[in-house]
Amino acid sequence: MPSLYLIRHGRTEWNAVWRIQGDLDIPLDDEGRRQAGAVAKALDAVPLCAVYASPMQRAVETASAVAVTHALPLQLDARLKERNWGAYQGMRREEAALAHRAAEAELRSDPRSARPPGGESFSELSQRAEAALREIAARHEGSIAIVCHGGTIVAGLMSLLGLDSWPKVRFVIDNASISLLDVTPDGRVVTHYINRCDHLA
Repeated sequence: MPSLYLIRHGRTEWNAVWRIQGDLDIPLDDEGRRQAGAVAKALDAVPLCAVYASPMQRAVETASAVAVTHALPLQLDARLKERNWGAYQGMRREEAALAHRAAEAELRSDPRSARPPGGESFSELSQRAEAALREIAARHEGSIAIVCHGGTIVAGLMSLLGLDSWPKVRFVIDNASISLLDVTPDGRVVTHYINRCDHLA
């Protein structure tokens, strides 16, 4: 039965100031690189059979530390990229809300289907995230590390667990956190933990 270790990338300078990155390719900062090393150390004893990542460099940098530790090739999947936030990218959320009032109103009234200008809906993100996670799980029998993004992990978790009440139900996914799920042969999901961060202390 495959076990998925879902890992959010380490911190970037934009994470530190709460700036929306979306699918802009922002690298790790020094703290993020330290966090990537801590993730690799935390998974050192886990018998991983594969390591996957979003192709964005902050995810690749984090995943590379894990892959090197386990002498595994790093496999990239574009479906694991962060949500495209369109015109919101580069702004803090409160700045984006002021600059795009009509879009913000739509996002608040229909958070699943509305899109930021030029961006992607939460529903679209959920569909590609779940598809990627289920396909990766179907390829393997053992433990798999998957390094991607906070929004992608939230969307993937909610879809896999059949939670359709967003934004009433949300998960906090911190930088370099680890969440562990098993996917049974009949497609059911068993959750062991979400947003584990004790390895970062």
